[in-house]
Amino acid sequence: MLWCRFDYRFARFRAAVEFLSLASLLVLSFGCQRMKEKGMVDNPPEAPLAEASIPVIQVAQPPVEPPLASEGPTMPVEMPRPLRRCFESTAVWERSAVPDLLDRSESLLQADDAEGALACAEEAARQAPNSIDAHHDRASALLRLRRLDASQRAIALALALSPSDVTALVFAADLYINHLPASAEHASIGLQYVRRAFRVGVHDRATSVRMAVLEGQGLIDLGRATAALVPLGRAVNQANNIETKVAAAYEIGVAQFELCRFADAQKRFNWVLEKNPNHAQGHFHLGLILERAGERQLADAQFKAAIAADAAAFFPTVEMGKDAFEERVRQAVSQLPSSLQESLRDIPVETFDLPELEDLTAESPPLSPTILGLYRGLPLGHGDDMASKSRRKHGRSVAGRGGEQGTSTPPAPSRFVVPERAIFIYRLNLLRSVRTESEVNGAILRTLLHEVGHLLGEDDGSLRDRGLE
Repeated sequence: MLWCRFDYRFARFRAAVEFLSLASLLVLSFGCQRMKEKGMVDNPPEAPLAEASIPVIQVAQPPVEPPLASEGPTMPVEMPRPLRRCFESTAVWERSAVPDLLDRSESLLQADDAEGALACAEEAARQAPNSIDAHHDRASALLRLRRLDASQRAIALALALSPSDVTALVFAADLYINHLPASAEHASIGLQYVRRAFRVGVHDRATSVRMAVLEGQGLIDLGRATAALVPLGRAVNQANNIETKVAAAYEIGVAQFELCRFADAQKRFNWVLEKNPNHAQGHFHLGLILERAGERQLADAQFKAAIAADAAAFFPTVEMGKDAFEERVRQAVSQLPSSLQESLRDIPVETFDLPELEDLTAESPPLSPTILGLYRGLPLGHGDDMASKSRRKHGRSVAGRGGEQGTSTPPAPSRFVVPERAIFIYRLNLLRSVRTESEVNGAILRTLLHEVGHLLGEDDGSLRDRGLE
């Protein structure tokens, strides 16, 4: 697509230059003739004015472009979607009333007709460019269609027009926390939108509960599970329907899981699944707990139930035995630059199925049970006589909102003695973070680079800025 756009713009530029050059010469010649007629230019006696003539301009013809077929395969052209009117009986040149368009958009969203709702919202936005409702409906329809970038722009326009619109703020928070790719930055943006909505203070009880759930989700994604329990507990107590109560209870279970309170989290997920047997996330997290407890068959049953309930978010874990996985890790180490391999000369790189509880709880707050890797020990160059232990983890968690990777938990001071330096890679967590076997090598290499960064003294923020979150 890029080269097509470049060639098109260059052709337009070249044609414009040629046209302007020809035009300039003609104008200049015509101007000289007019100056001669007015006596502003001296004429030599042997060339009387009557015999003067406009010189002939020779214009080089542009080279003939070869036919498209000789330039090799062309890029496919994406055809625009067919025209759809909000009200099919309305002619293209006729306009429907904006309130009617917005009502129709809302009803089509409720009927799960996102294409129709988008057509109505777009018509309304064209007629009323400053309508917050029109841009909000556009954002909602685009989100349903998984056109996330377009949805993000639509809600940004709504908030640019009205920064204190609670409906738009809540939608934006949900978009950044639950739908855009998981990252600390997206979670932070979503959390700020929620807090701005709370500051506005004009919202009903249902909206308040929804905002409390979003606040809890954002805090969990930022590694602040303890703080997340406060708004989530408020949401459970204030929820006026079972769906909202289940949503808040599930998030409490996630927070407890992240804090390594596995017994409490298991009770919470069991309650969620009792109320909603098709809760995919509940099945998935319950499977994680059972897996840690060694109940492999029960865990696999929960993972399969999660896939059956939501195949778009959950997928089978890539199968790879311990020996094959260890060989992949050795290959990743051998691919590192020689300077990094030298740093690892005396540092063992080991593989385990899952992180040990002792390693997770050595920090306060605990590390996420879904970490892909961990660096244990002080950074190179630090004295080994320091009285604290430095444990660093790979900055991605495989649990997340919908089974995808979440964000990191900031490291905290430890309470124990300095351990021997080592890097651990966790097989089951890492295999669960990818969809296909072809992605395994890349995931191992990224995890290894992250942990080597900690070995060299970088924190999670520095690694995130370098693209190694």
